[in-house]
Amino acid sequence: MAKAHANSWEVTDAFWARVEPLVPKPQRDPNKLYKRSAGAGRPPKSARL
Repeated sequence: MAKAHANSWEVTDAFWARVEPLVPKPQRDPNKLYKRSAGAGRPPKSARL
């Protein structure tokens, strides 16, 4: 039986399911004065990319 193959730059769904809880969520610094409100501007990239 052949193993499933994934390219080195691809993240498989099975691997991501195990790793996603370990990736910290981005948080805004409460002490910094931001010019734009939260959610304004360019949307952030997915952590999976």
